[in-house]
Amino acid sequence: MNSGLVRARGAISSLFLLHGFIAASWVTRIPAVSEGLGLEAVVLGTILMGNMAGSLAGSITSGGLVDRYGSRMAARYAALASLVGLVSLALMPSAVLLFVGLAIYGLLMSYFNIAINAQATALEARYGRPIFSSFHAMWSLGALLGALSGAGLAGLGLEPWLHFALVGLAGALMVGVGWRWLLETPVPPIRRVFALPQGPLLFLGLMGFCTAISDGSIAGWSGVYLRSLGAPEWIAALGFAVHQSVMMLGRLSGDWLVARFGAVKVVRYGALFGGLGLGIGVLSQSVEGALLGMACMGWGMATLFPMMFAAASGTPGLSAASAIASVSTMSTLGGLVGPLLLGSVAEVGGVRSSFLLAAALAGVVSWLAFSLSSYRSRSL
Repeated sequence: MNSGLVRARGAISSLFLLHGFIAASWVTRIPAVSEGLGLEAVVLGTILMGNMAGSLAGSITSGGLVDRYGSRMAARYAALASLVGLVSLALMPSAVLLFVGLAIYGLLMSYFNIAINAQATALEARYGRPIFSSFHAMWSLGALLGALSGAGLAGLGLEPWLHFALVGLAGALMVGVGWRWLLETPVPPIRRVFALPQGPLLFLGLMGFCTAISDGSIAGWSGVYLRSLGAPEWIAALGFAVHQSVMMLGRLSGDWLVARFGAVKVVRYGALFGGLGLGIGVLSQSVEGALLGMACMGWGMATLFPMMFAAASGTPGLSAASAIASVSTMSTLGGLVGPLLLGSVAEVGGVRSSFLLAAALAGVVSWLAFSLSSYRSRSL
């Protein structure tokens, strides 16, 4: 294997890990930042929407930006800017400014996300075999490490601004060392501000939309549901950790599975497994069953976003960045709609009903797996 490709893979993997680490670092310190500003729960919920609003704006505009400057330069500067954005969140003196800061942070993290996925697409094309899932495994590892370190530093009483500053320094060093090995990607002659999802991209976008609601239910509701079953607080906190840990393992094995069975089968049967596992788990009305169901969802949905982005990148007439940004926009919309939809269902039928809806949407994702057929034919 060409040593340049190996170094590029290491550099791109480190940026995926960094993206996940930044995201988890912020999540772990939300309570501390909120308490520092004296925010009530209702106000905090509104402020946190700033992140999603910024992410949506970033998804819409990131394809054109990455095309203009190339994914190599975009990844470098978006990573550094995201680190600055993270530090700034701990320094905001008011709720209004925190909302603005979160919107900018979400925008920058979205640019960072599209740029590194475009890099992954370019490298996979040079490898000539599936490697996309391994990058998303690194994201999951980064999120897990970020969550564990954030919880540890919070337990030690470290102020959020100092915690984020340490992340910023370590992240800047990582970017400074690795960016030289990133790939130079061609700048397309025709650049689009935003590509509307249509044709194959429409089905891929619908898949991302449903997945963001279905798989995203674990992050939003796992702790609440486990507490309703009588689980102690420390057990309730394990729901998301179990889901993410198993998802990381699924992504590590994802490239081998896709090479052997094809993306369509892996995603189709994976989503079906995840949906059935979650549904049976919550119907058991036991803590053990619910945790097992959340683990099933993590494994079953592990390869979905990597394969969705990889398949989108091969859309004729569009650059990889524009196509990935297009389906990412619909996924972000799912992330916005999901909490409102699942919350409404929970209000009427309880949290268990929300999880059953999430399981049903996993069945829709399984049906939409046919939209990945172009990736199978390109990669195998």
